[in-house]
Amino acid sequence: METLLSGLLSFNTVAGLVAGAAAVFAAKWIASEKGAKYKAFEGYAITAVRLAEKAVPDDTPNAGAKRLDYALKTFLAKYRSATGVVPDEAAVAKIEAWISTVHNALDAAGVLGGRTAGKDGAQ
Repeated sequence: METLLSGLLSFNTVAGLVAGAAAVFAAKWIASEKGAKYKAFEGYAITAVRLAEKAVPDDTPNAGAKRLDYALKTFLAKYRSATGVVPDEAAVAKIEAWISTVHNALDAAGVLGGRTAGKDGAQ
């Protein structure tokens, strides 16, 4: 019982649960009326993720976090350029979670240049 409990409370399990909850939250937000305005820019999110994969090498320390940051900045720049609107901090946090979801979907589909999910400890 103690081993089972220890396993359930391990960092990987908790991180997986948090990531899953964030993905569900981001998906629900994008489907909402407020988030729907960003759904139209999903192509920008996909492009940003793919550019981040090429811009940040696999052997970079904290590559997953740096790729997410690069993709988020790229998406926000393209979004601001297209709309003239700067999203508030709450929207940026939700967009960041949404970009992570887009990344995971692209990774699962095998379109991110042969990287394997979680190779660098982050996605």
